[in-house]
Amino acid sequence: MALDEALLSQLTDPIEVNGTQVPMREHPFFKEPADFKTFAKVAFDAHREVGARIPLKVDPTKPETIDAWKKENLPKLQKAGVLPTPLAREQYKIAKPEKLIEGIGWNDVSAGKLGDLAHKHGISQEAVDDLLKLQEEHVSTYAKVLNTQMDSAMAALKAEHGDKFDERSEMTKRLTAFIFKNPEELQWFEDTGIGNHPTFLGVLMRLAPFAQQDSSFMKDLDASSGTQGVPQMTQDDLRKELARVQSDKTHPMHEDFLRRTTKYQEWVDALYKRQYGDGKVSL
Repeated sequence: MALDEALLSQLTDPIEVNGTQVPMREHPFFKEPADFKTFAKVAFDAHREVGARIPLKVDPTKPETIDAWKKENLPKLQKAGVLPTPLAREQYKIAKPEKLIEGIGWNDVSAGKLGDLAHKHGISQEAVDDLLKLQEEHVSTYAKVLNTQMDSAMAALKAEHGDKFDERSEMTKRLTAFIFKNPEELQWFEDTGIGNHPTFLGVLMRLAPFAQQDSSFMKDLDASSGTQGVPQMTQDDLRKELARVQSDKTHPMHEDFLRRTTKYQEWVDALYKRQYGDGKVSL
């Protein structure tokens, strides 16, 4: 049984099928339905399917057209599971690693920006994880190279200053505190990590003997650090005192040493400052 002959007789126009013109009434789409009700349902289903399809023809020269296409069609692809549905910024898991690569820090602000970009571009959590892993591998390689260079530079610095290295290294700490004072300078000093860089240390360590030979400068330096008038200590005295506080339970700072309190750290700083009162270091 097929469509009523009277209906089929109205389909006189030819249609193209695989490059060939055939009478419309001869096409299976019209011939196969058992009745008009079935034909109407098949036709409507086909219409709905076509309406749900995503058009691929978009004018690439018109950004507003592209934006409109994305707004209308990307949700369809996401709903179908073809594209990932972007998470809200705070839903992305971008946490600080439990163990950071030596010499590399973590920036929460940058992590937040990554969440913003992931949401903006519709990146899945899996893609974010892969990007973080790739970044970690890249940073790890860079850190190894950097640490090797730092170790070589530090070894050269120790060779340059010989037995004066420890003495001049401590002097650089006092000079650094004297040079960097306002919050902006201190923040830059901390962010760049320049304080541990051999090049920076090398410059200050070469200046240290000249600074110690200038009594007027040392007076200003002591005044800025609050050690003016404190008796001078020799390097040997300093080492003995540090050794005693670690081993002598009767030492008043022994318990603070074990707990690494702020009071202990301040006490150690004071010892080092005593050593460099107005002493002079020979080149």
